[in-house]
Amino acid sequence: MNFDAVTIMALLGELGATLSGGRVQDTLEVDEESIGLEIYANHQRHYLLLSAHQQFARVHLSSETLRRGVEAPSPLGLLLRRYVEGAWISAVRQPPWERVLLFALAGPQGVFSLIDEPMERRANLLLVRDDGIIVECIRRVGPQENRVRVSLPGKPYQPPPPQRLKRDPLALTLTLLGDMLDNEPGARAREILTRRVLGISPLLGKEIVFRATGGINTKAADTSARALLA
Repeated sequence: MNFDAVTIMALLGELGATLSGGRVQDTLEVDEESIGLEIYANHQRHYLLLSAHQQFARVHLSSETLRRGVEAPSPLGLLLRRYVEGAWISAVRQPPWERVLLFALAGPQGVFSLIDEPMERRANLLLVRDDGIIVECIRRVGPQENRVRVSLPGKPYQPPPPQRLKRDPLALTLTLLGDMLDNEPGARAREILTRRVLGISPLLGKEIVFRATGGINTKAADTSARALLA
């Protein structure tokens, strides 16, 4: 499954309706890159998997009971037991057009956020205090690896940098889309969408262009802006 921003928007609706107001009864480490939460909400027990795998990052509800898969708990695993077990999920949020899910938690130890970033190579899972300071994360990233976004305990959490050169798809007009196509007539329409529009992954770009033109490699010059916008 491709976890682009639009997929996460759909997932947000499911998770919000299912888990908001629920209580985290247990936390466990499914493997070295995945965390499981047992949540009691709406008179039912639910299992949530959050994976920061660098190739198969994902987050979803599981129909099966999740099992512990590591011999010794990691620093994040220990802190999840302390701060997340017994906490209530007050909200599930997504920053606009970002591949990020934020679980707002309120428990005996205070208010925290469990932030999941299913971004393949940059995938991470972070426990963050209410003041924005990182408590721990599944993948520590120092300044030598990323000068823009350091992910280390005791450092402020930095959200993904804004994509200022991309357009909000909900604000696109026929004129704006037509200009994008006209400026690069020899480029593939799907690549223009991916580069110029927020939330459009390569897979979603292919799907949109296929529905508009009947093919995935249609050039911008051969693409109807009206059909694409529709």
